[in-house]
Amino acid sequence: MFLDPNFRRFSKISKFFPPFGMKTQEKIIDNILTATKRYGLGDELDSQSCKKCIIMGNGGILANKSMGVRIDELNEAPVSGYEKDVGSKTTMRITYPEGAIQKTEHYEQDSLFVLSAFKALDFKWLRSMIFKERLVRKVNPFSHY
Repeated sequence: MFLDPNFRRFSKISKFFPPFGMKTQEKIIDNILTATKRYGLGDELDSQSCKKCIIMGNGGILANKSMGVRIDELNEAPVSGYEKDVGSKTTMRITYPEGAIQKTEHYEQDSLFVLSAFKALDFKWLRSMIFKERLVRKVNPFSHY
């Protein structure tokens, strides 16, 4: 689900803690959304009538398959020299905080960054990235149970 300021219309998500819902995260999400200028997939993807997605790993199963022209790479797996097999374009970069690339110059300017939030701390991490704040972690990460 891509969030926009109307995320509360999905009433069921407010009943469960992450990753099954957003219970206790509404204030942080509101804060994040005030700084977000665009929501959704972006003009290029929204304008396409048929949306397809291939999620790639880096296990080598596509080596020498020559499928690169049909694939858009979705992570930071090595593509240089393998474009013929795995493609060279990143449309979406799906990640979670622990797997996120730390150097912004490694992100493509025209790709969509998608955070897959599994826990309350993930929303705090996103807020700290957007507002350039230091993330302070509680001693007990399971305090919401």
